This record gives sequence, C-alpha cells and structure tokens, in this order.
Amino acid sequence: MKTKWVIFVAAAAAAVCLSGDGLGAPAPGPLTEVVVTLGQPSFGRNLQSARVEQTTAVRNVLHTLPDAQVRWRYHLVLNGFAVVLPRSQISTLARVPGIAKVWPNVTYHTLDDVTQIGAPALWGPTLATAGQGMKIGIIDEGLDANHPYFNPAGFSYPPGFPKGLTSLTTPKVIVQRTFPAPHQTWKYASAPFDPVYGYHATHVAGIAAGDHGTNANGKIISGVAPDAYIGNYKALTVPTPDFGLDGNSAEIAAAIEAAVSDGMNVINLSIGEPEVEPSRDLVDVAVANAARAGVVTVVAAGNDFPQYGLGSVGSPANAPAAITVGAVDSRNAIADFSSAGPTPLSLELKPDVSAPGVAIFSSFPARRGTWGLLDGTSMSSPHVAGAAALLMQRHPTWTVAQIKSALVLTGDAARVGGVEASTLREGGGVVDLVRADNPLVFADPTTLSFGRVAAGKSALQSVALTDAGGGAGTWNVAVTMQTALGSVQAPPTVTVPGTLALTAVAGATSGDVTGFVVVTRGTDVRRIPFWFEASAPKLASEARPSLPKPGVYKGTTLHAPSRVVQYRYPTGSRANFNGPERAYRVRIKPGVANFGVVVLSGRVTAHVTFDGAEDHITGYESMPVDLNPYRSTYGDGIPVSAALLPAPGVYDIVFDSRSATDAGPFSFRLWINDTTPPKLKVQSTHGGIRVSATDAGSGVDPSSVHAFVDGKSATASWLGGVIHVAARPGRHRLVLTAADYQEAKNNEDIGPLFPNTATLRVTVRVR
Repeated sequence: MKTKWVIFVAAAAAAVCLSGDGLGAPAPGPLTEVVVTLGQPSFGRNLQSARVEQTTAVRNVLHTLPDAQVRWRYHLVLNGFAVVLPRSQISTLARVPGIAKVWPNVTYHTLDDVTQIGAPALWGPTLATAGQGMKIGIIDEGLDANHPYFNPAGFSYPPGFPKGLTSLTTPKVIVQRTFPAPHQTWKYASAPFDPVYGYHATHVAGIAAGDHGTNANGKIISGVAPDAYIGNYKALTVPTPDFGLDGNSAEIAAAIEAAVSDGMNVINLSIGEPEVEPSRDLVDVAVANAARAGVVTVVAAGNDFPQYGLGSVGSPANAPAAITVGAVDSRNAIADFSSAGPTPLSLELKPDVSAPGVAIFSSFPARRGTWGLLDGTSMSSPHVAGAAALLMQRHPTWTVAQIKSALVLTGDAARVGGVEASTLREGGGVVDLVRADNPLVFADPTTLSFGRVAAGKSALQSVALTDAGGGAGTWNVAVTMQTALGSVQAPPTVTVPGTLALTAVAGATSGDVTGFVVVTRGTDVRRIPFWFEASAPKLASEARPSLPKPGVYKGTTLHAPSRVVQYRYPTGSRANFNGPERAYRVRIKPGVANFGVVVLSGRVTAHVTFDGAEDHITGYESMPVDLNPYRSTYGDGIPVSAALLPAPGVYDIVFDSRSATDAGPFSFRLWINDTTPPKLKVQSTHGGIRVSATDAGSGVDPSSVHAFVDGKSATASWLGGVIHVAARPGRHRLVLTAADYQEAKNNEDIGPLFPNTATLRVTVRVR
C-alpha cells in the first residue's frame, strides 16, 4: 500500500511545509522532485483564497497521479508546492488542472575582516547599533548552534520565537529548520547540524553575526553584526565527493520561503551552481519575491575564475534582486579565485560589491579545531549580510533596493595588480560601511547592464536618482572608462531627485566595455558601475545547415571557414580556435530538459551557442568539462557540449579546431531531451559476462562503465554496444553501472544522485 503525504506546519501568518520526514514508500520507477506553481505568491493577495487554490491543485494532482507525493508548500516567495513523482509522469503533471508551470530541480553546493569594511564604526562605542533585533537567516548546510561564537548569554528570544526544532534553538540561534531531499538515506540529513560533513555554515554564520568580544584561542573577534539573531536553515543535506553537502532547488526555495515567513531580515546564501535560463530557475524567482517581501538576500559570487574566467558567476548569484559579493584580500586586491561577470546566460553585471574573502578567521566545529581560516566568496557574502543587517537597524525605513544601492554606490576601489579591477570582478567596489551609512543618493538600478550591443550601434538606459538624505540638488556627472572598446555617454550634470539618461556605444571590435558613471558634488563621490559587450560575431555570416533530428552525423572542417577564434561566456582559459570551424543549427521546443552533442571522432571541440553568436554560448554546459558534482570525474575535460534547461529557440552547434593542421573529418551524436539512463541487459555468460548497453539519447559513455563481481572491482570494457566483464566460471553476483554522456552535464539531483546512470544488479552463472 502506497502512502501519500501532505505535511503542513503553521509558521507566522502562512502555512509552510517545514518537514520532509516520513515520505512513505517510494513510487515505482526513477523518481524526480519538481516544483509546480499556480500563479502569484500570496503576499498582496488574500491568503485564504491562495490556500484554497493550492488545496484544490493538490487534490487534482493526487487524483490524477496516485504515485505522487506532495512535499514543500510555498505561499510567500512562490505560490505552489514540491512534488515527488516518477519522471515519466512529469508531462501528465503539467496538464493537471490548476498547474501553471512545472519547474525542474537544480542542485546547489557550498562555495568555498569586519574592521576592513568599517563595521565597528557603525556599532558605536556602546554597541548600541550592532545588529540588535535583526535576524540573519543562514541557508546552508547547517550550523553548530552550540559553538562558543554563538553563546546565547545576554540574548533573549524575540517575540514569536523560537521556531522550528525548538528544543535545539537558543536565544542566539532562534530558528532550527531542516530541508532534506526526498528519500534520503544519510543518517544526519534531517539533523540541523551534520557532525560528519558540517562546517561551512558554522564558519559563515560566525562572520555574519558571531558574538562581540569572543575569545578565540587568545584572539578577540566579532562578527559583522554581533548582536543580531541567527536563523539556521539547513537546505544542503546530500553528501558528495567534492562539495561536502549539496541541496536542491526545491529545498533551497523551501528554506527561502521559511526564512521570509519566519521574519528574517537578511538571508545569506553562500551557495551556487551554474546558471540556467533564468525563467526556469526556481531559486532566482524565490530570491526576487523575497526582496518584494522586504528581505535582503546576499549571495556569494562563486570561486570559479581560474578555470572559467569572465562569465563564471552562477545561480543564485545571477539573481537581479540579490546583492552578489566577490572576494578581496586584506590589501583590497581581488582574490584570484573570485568569479567574474557577466552572468553567462542572462548577461547581467555581477558581482554587485566586494568584501573580504581571503584567510578569513571564524568558527569551526570542534572536530576541526573550533576556529580556523577559510578562503572563498562564501566568506565575503556573510560580511555583506552582516553589513545589510547593520544598515537595516540604523535605517529601518530603507527598502531592500535602497540598502543595495547604498552599498554599491559607496564602494572603495579593489585592485588587480596596480590598477582598479574591472567592474566585472569588483562590482561597485569593496564595501565601505561608514560611507554606505550616509549614501546621500540612491540609484535605481544600482548597476548598469546594457547587454550585447552590436558593433557601431548604441543602447539606452536611465538611472533614477533620489535623495537619501542630504543629497538633493545638482551633481556633476562624468564617465570613467576601464576599456577602449566602446563608450558610455552622459550629460554633464544631473539634479537629484531626477533621471540620468545614458547611452552605450559599441566600437568595432568584440569585447567587454566596463567602467563607472561617477556623480560628484564637492568632495562627495558616488559611482554606478556598468558593463556591456561590444558584439561583432562572425558566426552569423557562415552557412549553418539544420540538423533535423537527434542522431549520429558526419562532417568535415576541410575547406571550412576560419572566422571564429573565441567563445564566451564563460570565456574559460581564453583558448583560441585558430583553425576552421563547421556550424549547424538546431531548433529547441519549449519544455526541453537538455540537448547537446558528443564528438565521436575528429580533432574538433564543440560549442553550443545562441543563434549566430559565438559571443553568447550556453554557459558552463557549453564548455567541454564534466560538471556533475556527484562524479569523481568532476572538472575533467570531456568531448561534450550541451545546454541545460534551455529556452525555446534556435541554437548553433559549432565544431572548431585549434589550427589548420587539425582540419579534417569528424563525427558527432546530437541528442535532445535525454532524461533516461542507458538500458542494460545480460546477453551472454559464456566465458565471461556480456551485457548489452544501449542508449537512444546521448549514447553510452564508455568511461562511465564500472563493474563489481562478488563485491570486488572487475575489468569491464565497452565495444559496439556490449559491455564485456571478466569473470571465472561459477555463480557470481554482478553489479554494473553505466551512464550516458548527458550525465556529465547534470548539475541537478532529480530523484537518484545519477539520473542518467543505470545500475544492473543480477546473479549469473558463468560457463
């Protein structure tokens, strides 16, 4: 008998599901967790009518799909609920009455000093404004509430608290909630702190709000907002080989929902994963609606610059409403690891600001020595989360957007070498809380992203400037250019309040155009960072025959044009492709989960790009790299280029060569919407074990084949659709796994950890 679970827990003024325990027996077939939304969130609407709407939709889902299990319920940042169901039933779910959209699930993982940003100046000599009453939600892999940095002495619960697992809260850590992934077997998945893997959140929380004057092995330290409360929202619960604990978009969104419902003022997300098409990114939507609900969300930019270069900011750092934070060292130099904008798919200027992220001293669990140092934008983000809490306490009437503006426009220059860093790496600069506390003017928007501007063409944007206190009147306007591939034109003056009209003009050469629009009045200087891409793609002028359907194709780069040299974004190592290229077109319909190509033969590298635009590839997935965080081969080079959760439209697939000497024939396989693993079937047991391995999508990846005979690793080889496993005569227990090429691009945990991997478990007799 199958049990269906719908769990509701009252939280503040909204009903929100806050427990994933007891899901009952798993449904048959490969499972996935998705989120369905019905319409607008309930804030600003009648809450009761929204609940009725959801109840009706849940009833319809369970009536139509008896194997489905409804989990998290969203009312504030989303209007919908999470559903666990067989993957084969997703298309049916989308047709259930009342369902407006089905969102796929995406995996997030952790990214790897208060004086430097001026926090003590805002506390005051008596610590009167050190974050009192502010609540900072740490959405991460769970923190150790019993750490001495979170000593509750002198704190008392604010009205309405504690919340969640109240037996584990303290007057300092006032919320304890967990959001385990469905059907998890890890024994600490539902615990608010993982004693085996947990450490990241403890370090992050200490930076944001560790107690003032804490003695850490003889060193007296403090968090940025030491008197703020902490909410622990453990949304990363799945152990992985390389990232510690991971979590999925359904759980991340549920944690954001709970943090908003609980009344957190600030949310910190020191997590990230490659950007997907933003309209299909559930967490981005949740962040946007959290901002609409008055909650500041601060996100780490990422640590991928060495490998991926420009365009290495992922999700949810790409969310326009978030304050995205890059990392600097103690000398205000950009950390070499700190990810850079623009966001690769949505083409937005990120990060917004920078903060300390190198050798940051903070709390560790006792098993790691109680105190220690970490590098990463994960450490930069909580500096700004704490900073936002201080500003909210001191300026309770400021909006989320105004807090962001105050931080961005007042930043100090970060450096790369002897010059100021590009806005794509520093945003508005290093947070200066003293200046941000008196910003004089607010800007909307706070950063300017003109996107792709064709060579010789222009684009217009305007910035609304308002008085933040003492800023009314006339300001002088100038533009500081950081690159010479284009320009931004501005009027000489602007009156506050008023509107500043700006024109971006692209030069003839492709590349990034960055700088600041600078407004000054006497000695007061405020800077608005900008970026655009001067776009002069060569691909559009080439013949690009259409690929009519998935399958295996042959081509050649002999006598092909050699016009395209670089691809972006990300830019990667900026490797040049100086040889000839051959391009094809493919049309993608709505609702496709993925598509891509694997190079089967030839000396070419594949790139998936938007229509006619080598300067706009499909993000990380286009890069020939294994992106699956659950595989031991993560980060390895592979001959695969793809797109994950693509928007409908026309794309190009380009096969390029490094030099003219590499020109020649090649072959490749195209797949579209590969969501099933290979099929494995024992074919023969004469002289060993032969298993047929077929995959109608991206094809079987020979490097993924692993065999165990009687619990021991066995030699296995794949040839012509058959896996040969060495085994002596007799009775044996075989466990065989094989994946397709799409598995290397899966950044998501949908049901099993490896949705495109098949496992065969069988007892055989070898003759």
